[in-house]
Amino acid sequence: MKHHPVKSSRITSIAWDETSSTLEIAFHNADVIQYQGVPARIFRDFLVVVSKGRFYDGVIKGKYPEKKRNGRH
Repeated sequence: MKHHPVKSSRITSIAWDETSSTLEIAFHNADVIQYQGVPARIFRDFLVVVSKGRFYDGVIKGKYPEKKRNGRH
């Protein structure tokens, strides 16, 4: 997955895999979380919204199955 660096106080970068519809988010605290079944439009919106943290909390967190990965992307 190709990670896109983002400006956020909590999030370092985000990536999306078209084949599996998996969104991967790398956080400043070194957590990397994958969300399954995320539509492409959600990823595109995530890239352009001003507040990445607010978008994450309201649109992604708790809305899709998640899996925590160890280490950096």
